[in-house]
Amino acid sequence: MNTKELVSRTVIWVETALAGSLSPSVRRVMHIELSMSLAYGVFYACIIPFTQVVLRRLGASVDMLALYTALLFMGSVFTSFSIVLMRRRRTINIIVFCWLLGRSLFLLTAFVTGAVQLMAIGIVFWLLEAFVIPAYTRVIQKIYPESGRGKVMSTVRMGRVSVILLVTPLAGWALDRVGYQVLFPIGALFGILATYLFTRIDLDEGELPPRQTKTFADLWQIVRSDRNFAVYLLSYSLFGLGGLLSWPLYPVVQVDRLQLSYSEIGLLGLVESVTWFFSYLLWGRTIDKRGGLFVVRAIAALSIVTPLTYMSAQSLWMLLPSAIARGLGMAGFELGRISAGIQLADPERVTEYAAIQSTVVGLRGLVAPLVTVGLLRLGAPHSAVFLLSVVFLVMGWVMFGRVTAPVPGDEGYSERQRLRYRWPFRRRIARV
Repeated sequence: MNTKELVSRTVIWVETALAGSLSPSVRRVMHIELSMSLAYGVFYACIIPFTQVVLRRLGASVDMLALYTALLFMGSVFTSFSIVLMRRRRTINIIVFCWLLGRSLFLLTAFVTGAVQLMAIGIVFWLLEAFVIPAYTRVIQKIYPESGRGKVMSTVRMGRVSVILLVTPLAGWALDRVGYQVLFPIGALFGILATYLFTRIDLDEGELPPRQTKTFADLWQIVRSDRNFAVYLLSYSLFGLGGLLSWPLYPVVQVDRLQLSYSEIGLLGLVESVTWFFSYLLWGRTIDKRGGLFVVRAIAALSIVTPLTYMSAQSLWMLLPSAIARGLGMAGFELGRISAGIQLADPERVTEYAAIQSTVVGLRGLVAPLVTVGLLRLGAPHSAVFLLSVVFLVMGWVMFGRVTAPVPGDEGYSERQRLRYRWPFRRRIARV
């Protein structure tokens, strides 16, 4: 056996151990998404963990950080509009256009010298990223069979996190030496590469059902008629408020109270990424066995650690439990949110259910930081905001226990219609 054959067999063995036995078509799609995730991991590691800290260094006030946090969720509020847009255009085209435009904006950071300019770029980026969440949820539903979706998703994301794990401390070191005006544009190039790789996915959507949602009132009707989903949305809102109320205060603790350097923040990111990486093994298999709803509820409980830790932290090392909890939470939330949405939705209306969920995410994201600013202006100490976060997280955990969801089962492939990326929005699909 030569070296090439040995490497090939080893790769297949590792893939099978992580993702299970897959058909050739599903394995090919997984390879494409994995390559995309590796490139996105570099983009993420170079930019996302450091954006708020850079804003603070550029002179952003606590109010500005809170406003920035709130506006990050503006895209989620407008995801319902993506339903209207996708009624007439290809799903992958919408995703590619938004990703390419948003990630390319970070090329402009080479010329940014003020906090307001960087805030504007970050806000538009997250608006475009969130706008296509319903479309991406539909893609995930169609390209991976339900019986092994959790393991495949976790395998792809482990690849991304492995890159983040390696690049984040290097990015922190580079940021200390060359600055964001060099590092952020380099990261943007990898974000553009990830978008290009996504266009290679050959998506068979099947016969597209007549779009039942033609107005925003139809989305509201889903919430009114599906009481179980309505309770889930309420639980999700409480959980989100608990996590986001304290979010504007985390960089304040890191910079003002603990005076951490970029390298030290990169070290926290390293611990977070290691946990994030290995927790995909746990959550992917848990989703396949118990469903996404179970994972989301578990994350609500784990999230309590972060505000409690930041409330009392007096050194870098006291933030390590938070970094571990955040790593577990990031993996579980990402996999659990998508899987729970598919799990609770009408199979023919997954896009609409995902749009409603994303809209709720956006609304809570807009409200929570503004509530934080209001509390601080009224004289509330930081510890009070952290404790209020804990209260909401506990309430969310309790409410999640009242939601029922079907147990994941096997999903057969039906006759499917080919849907592939074409640039730019070249072909339209007739819908009823």
